[in-house]
This record gives sequence, structure tokens and C-alpha cells, in this order.
Amino acid sequence: MTITEERPIIAGRDLHRLILSPDGEPTGGLIFFHGQGDFIDRYPPILELFVKAGYQCILTDLPGHGRSSGKRGEVPSMELVEEVFQSALAKLSGPLVIAGHSMGGLLALRFLLRHPEKFSAAWFSSPLLDPMRQAKPWMRRLLPFVSKTFPWITVSTGVRSEDCGDDPKRGSEDRNPLYHSRISLGWGRTLRDTADQVRAQFPKLPSNLPILFTQGSIDPVCPAEILSERLQKLPENQISYQEIPEARHEPFSGSTEEEFLSRLDDWVAKL
Repeated sequence: MTITEERPIIAGRDLHRLILSPDGEPTGGLIFFHGQGDFIDRYPPILELFVKAGYQCILTDLPGHGRSSGKRGEVPSMELVEEVFQSALAKLSGPLVIAGHSMGGLLALRFLLRHPEKFSAAWFSSPLLDPMRQAKPWMRRLLPFVSKTFPWITVSTGVRSEDCGDDPKRGSEDRNPLYHSRISLGWGRTLRDTADQVRAQFPKLPSNLPILFTQGSIDPVCPAEILSERLQKLPENQISYQEIPEARHEPFSGSTEEEFLSRLDDWVAKL
């Protein structure tokens, strides 16, 4: 696997991007979105499973995240995310996979539901189906009003490193400045609205595509029951739901990493 780093300028924002390429000619492509407060440097070891299968993978730190420019936690708009997606799409050829973790899983779901014809498969890791679950009661009540006037104000997401898993190497924002636990009010409102749209369109998930959902059984951020209840209502399809026992929000790290990678590898081998 070859890892190439780029600094694309998208909508005037200086962003950080990684391109993971197989040793030979790529046979397909994958676009991956990270979580809120997350960063892309963590994911090459996981996405290497796709690279070995011939996929070229593109990951981009959104504004306010990782090594991209911007105020921590402030993603200006969904339109900018759409531009990031289109920029990555233009670099890839062949069968395309859309993927993401947590917030990135929600964004990836949005793109699949809006552009189902573009994709041959999809993988969603612990998708953020209820962004307001971690919010305090006052935030739920005031967000629609305050976010319109002060969209740039950032607040804590309420997510702690121990909510994500038991990996001592994961670190936290105290030990690794690439992590953070901030979110702007404007972006919070956008994620809430996006989750509402995805909820309404969820029954329209393509039934003819291989789709994988991976989920920790004791995830306190995106509880497994929210996802499993929605999947149970769908008609027969090619969706695979893999719930990792005793895993929290990031089943791909810590003591559940081996189990997670084994299940993901089995799914990738069938693409």
C-alpha cells in the first residue's frame, strides 16, 4: 500500500487528504468520512483491507478536524462536504464504495441515499443516527434558535475517550491535539437535520447493493438498538449487520479490534 498526502483547496479551505493506493492498478475506489472530533490519520490500517482488494481509498479531514484548517469542530456547511465528496469522486474510477464512521457514517448514508447509482457497495461504522442524543436538554430546546444567530459558537459533544473503547493507544485530546470534542452550533443543527432526512429515507436503502453495518454492542454514543430496530423494518436485501460483542463506539480498536477486522475482511472478500 502506498500512502500519498495532499493539501487540496476546497471552497477556499486548506484541507488534509490521504490517498491509499494498491501496489498494482486500482480495480475500484472508496471514499471514507471520519467522525466528529476524529481525524483520517487513524484509518489507513483499517482501510488497508480494501486496498489489498484493489481499491484506491480517499480520506479527507473536514474543516476544523485533524490536519485541515479551521476552528475546531466547525464544518461550515453540507455544501462544502458535498464539494469534498465530488473532489474525491473525480479522482477515482471503477466500482465505488462509500464508507464512514460515526458522523462520517451519517454523511456516507446521506450520499448513498442521494446518489445510489454511483456506488457498488457501502460500509457504515457505528453511524450517528441520532446526533442530539448526547446533547443536554437545554441544547435540544435552544439549538434551532441559537444556531441561526451564533452558528460559529462551539460546545462540547459530550463524548469521552472511554465511550469510544478500551484501547490505551487511542489517546484523547489532552494527549493528541488531532482529537477534539467540539462542535459548532451551526454544524450541530446541520447534522440534526441530516439525521432527520436519513431517517425518512432509510427504507429506500438500495436493496441490490452489498451494504455492511458494523456496530459495537455496548456503544454509548450510537446505541446498537437504534440501528438494529431500523434494519429490522427493511425488506429482504443484501444488508449485513455485524454487531461486535462488548465493543463500544470504536469496535475497530482495543480488545475488539481483531474480531472487528476479521468480520470486515470477510465482507470485503465477497465484493
